[in-house]
Amino acid sequence: MARHRKIDVRMYGDERFRRLSRPQPNGRWLFVYLLTNPATVNVPGLYRAGAAQLAEELEWPLKGFQEAFAEVSREGMAQADWTARVVWVPKAIRYNEPANPNVVKSWRTTWDEIPECALKHAAYRTLKAYCEAKGDAFLKAFER
Repeated sequence: MARHRKIDVRMYGDERFRRLSRPQPNGRWLFVYLLTNPATVNVPGLYRAGAAQLAEELEWPLKGFQEAFAEVSREGMAQADWTARVVWVPKAIRYNEPANPNVVKSWRTTWDEIPECALKHAAYRTLKAYCEAKGDAFLKAFER
């Protein structure tokens, strides 16, 4: 059984947190950031963000961000459509499972705000398969 912890995304805006030394661009920290950053929404792993936006928030040079993202992407841990500004962390659902079908229902509004692109369709298939595996109540909550 997995052990769960909540991470409040407000920590990134905390004055003391911002004074701490910053990591150099690297894949490991980027993956944690992709799971927990303020752009994340209630749909696990799927959100709107651009490369320059994320690099700026991390206070990394764009080139360093791109190299770290390429590393994470090579491992299959995240994908992005930078033109649509959509980020997808396929296994984020493992780290942020919905507590009940009502949580899945709450994804609908956010879902509509994600730009249409192939990555969004891939996310749909993954999240639907997850809901199917959880049972009828989750699947019904997921389907429109």
